[in-house]
Amino acid sequence: FSHSMQLARSSCVGLNGPQRSAHAPMRSLLGRTCCVQASASMSFFGRIRDTRQNQQQARRLSLASLVAQQAATQQRNGSVQFKGVHHVALLCENLERSLNFYQNLLGLAINPDRPDAKLPYRGAWLWIGNDDMIHLMELPNPDPAEGRPEHGGRDRHFCIATDDIKPLVEKLEAAGVEYTMSMSGRPAVFFRDPDMNCLEVVATGDKSKAPSR
Repeated sequence: FSHSMQLARSSCVGLNGPQRSAHAPMRSLLGRTCCVQASASMSFFGRIRDTRQNQQQARRLSLASLVAQQAATQQRNGSVQFKGVHHVALLCENLERSLNFYQNLLGLAINPDRPDAKLPYRGAWLWIGNDDMIHLMELPNPDPAEGRPEHGGRDRHFCIATDDIKPLVEKLEAAGVEYTMSMSGRPAVFFRDPDMNCLEVVATGDKSKAPSR
């Protein structure tokens, strides 16, 4: 393409120069041919560029249209807009024993704005993070304590995020609490409370690396 453009320009200069040789008609024909070829090449690549730009714009418009359609459908159907998990309710046999586990071992604080006196059974609300809570309820547990999977990832559980699970693992080991690491290699640890409720804690911060045992 570059060679054709140079040849076309040299041919055109030769045609317009002060001297014309006997081969001027041939050079004229060659010059016109090269100019046509160069113009056709430029037009071809221009069409490719325009096509790609049109395709990208069409994809953006299609995505925006899809989002708008979904929002309109949700509004029309009265879809519920969920914001997140408010709390997780756990059954316990002895409230004091559970509070010792969740407060003293895990370091969770009680939410004093949720007194258990309003309920017909004993319980407590503990903060996990800024807005989420665990609700301990001292009620009979219909789930069997025996025969549960050794690995909590194969049992009913809920998951809490943290920056680094290494301090937690050290606390569990010091307290003699059994635990298992995530089988997928994620920086996550599974363990149970005194009532065999299973918790998972996963590291999502800068130190999200599974500790070695």
